[in-house]
Amino acid sequence: MTDSQIEEKLQAEEGFKEIKFPKQYGIGRSYVGGDTDKNRLIVRYFIRKSDKRFFAKVFFGAMAQGPPFHAHGGSQAAVLDEAMGLAAWVADKSVVAASITIEYVKMLKLLQVTRVETWIDRIDGRKIWMKAELKDETGIVYSRGTGLYIALPEEKIDKNGFHHELRAQVDE
Repeated sequence: MTDSQIEEKLQAEEGFKEIKFPKQYGIGRSYVGGDTDKNRLIVRYFIRKSDKRFFAKVFFGAMAQGPPFHAHGGSQAAVLDEAMGLAAWVADKSVVAASITIEYVKMLKLLQVTRVETWIDRIDGRKIWMKAELKDETGIVYSRGTGLYIALPEEKIDKNGFHHELRAQVDE
């Protein structure tokens, strides 16, 4: 797959809006999508306009390899974790992960663009349970994630930083 083919597959589909990872992000870049090496992971985030559900499109490059010619389970886990966390932040729940569980359903071949769909499963006080599925473009599920995330106390949130930039994009 050429770079231009990859970029084309990573574009927003009709009815979706791309959400850019905020520039004000601590002292560095995202562990998952912040690497500029296109041979590892390329990640784009989206909101479906109709219901505000959170999605990602991810290209698993050669440097995401685990078993020969297939994505490393850790790369899938990292993608699912970040997508679940960001989905909560986009839904105005500023969270950190307490526990995540990943189910590997099928080996994921490298050098393809996949899709992650993420949603809030339930909320109980500061506890927020998230779910996510990583699929190919035909809908085949390769891995699933569930996570318990804890909402940060209001005083721990920088309203002019990461949270503010994400919410501003959703509310546009």
